[in-house]
Amino acid sequence: MSAWEKMAADNKEEKPGAQPAKAAPAKAAKSKVDKPLPPQGGGLNPFAALMKEQQLLQGAKNKTHRFVGIWGEDGTAKSGIVMDAFRNDPNKEEGAVLYALDFDMGSSMLASAIHPDENIISWNPWAMGTTDRTAYDYNATHSRVMTIMKFIIAQVKEGNPVWGVLISGVDSWLEICTNNMRIVDLGLAADGIEAADGQGAAKVDSQSSWAIRNTRFHQLTQLSRDLVRLGVSVYWETHVKMTGNFYGPESGRKAAPDWEKKTTNYIPNIIRMEAVEVMDESGNVACTNYVARFVKCKTNPSLQDQERIVFTTKAGEEPTWVGLPELYTEL
Repeated sequence: MSAWEKMAADNKEEKPGAQPAKAAPAKAAKSKVDKPLPPQGGGLNPFAALMKEQQLLQGAKNKTHRFVGIWGEDGTAKSGIVMDAFRNDPNKEEGAVLYALDFDMGSSMLASAIHPDENIISWNPWAMGTTDRTAYDYNATHSRVMTIMKFIIAQVKEGNPVWGVLISGVDSWLEICTNNMRIVDLGLAADGIEAADGQGAAKVDSQSSWAIRNTRFHQLTQLSRDLVRLGVSVYWETHVKMTGNFYGPESGRKAAPDWEKKTTNYIPNIIRMEAVEVMDESGNVACTNYVARFVKCKTNPSLQDQERIVFTTKAGEEPTWVGLPELYTEL
C-alpha cells in the first residue's frame, strides 16, 4: 500500500470518542402549485367588493348613459334645460337628487328662483383663501372638487338615487387648473393674482408643462365618466370663447366651448345654445328664440345637427318655455 493510500484509509477510520458527522438537511422541494389567496377580513370572501361592484354595473346597464356638454353665451338656458329635464323625467327614481357643482352661481340662482321644490343640491366648489391678497385657495379648491365628486360616487354605490350631476361653469374649472399649474406644479407664481397674468415669470412656454394643466383638468373628466358608468347622467355647462386671429378680419374668428380643447373628443353628446332674434316686416325684433343645436350626438345619430326651440320671449308678453325633452327621452 502506498503512503497516500494508507493516509486515506486512516482518515476513514472512526476516531475514539468522535461524534459522527451530521448529514446536511435535505432542502425541501419547491411546490409548483400556487398557494390560495389568504382570506381577508377574518375569513371573508376576498372578492366581496368586486361582487358588489358587479351588482352595481348590472343595475346600471338598464339605465341610459348620458354624458352631455352644453355651451353658449350667458343666459341662453344652458342650466335651465337640465333642471327642466330633471323635473319632467318620468323615469326618475323616487327621492332622486340632482347635484350641481356651481362654479359661477348660475345653477344655484336658477334652482332657487325656478325650481325651489325640486331635490336639487348645489355645491359651492370654491375653497376660501387664508390671506387677504386672494379670495380663493386654488389648490384647496381642486381638492374640494375631487372630494365632492368622490362623495357623489360613494352615494351612488351605497344605493342612494342620484339622477344626475351638473357641472356649472366648466370654464372656471379650466382657470383653476391653469392657476394650479403655475402656482403649485411649476412654482412660477405665488398666488392667483400673479398666475392670472400669464406673462413674465408666470409665462409657460413648454408644451409638456401645459400637459400638467390638462391632466389636472381631466381628473374631473375621469370622475364624470365613473358616474356615467354607474348610470348617472352628467352635464357639463360652459361659456363661449372666440378662437382665431383677433387682429385679423372677424370672418376668421370662430366661437368654441370654453373648456380644455380635447374635451370635445371625450364627451359623446354636445349641444350648442344660442339666442336667435326673429325680425318682423318692419325690421324690428318680433321675438327671441333660444335654440338648442345638437352639434355632436354619438348616442343618437338621428339628432345630429338637429335644432330645437326651447324658450321664446316677446316684448310685452309672457315667455314660452318648451324645454328639451330629448335630454331624457332620446339621448
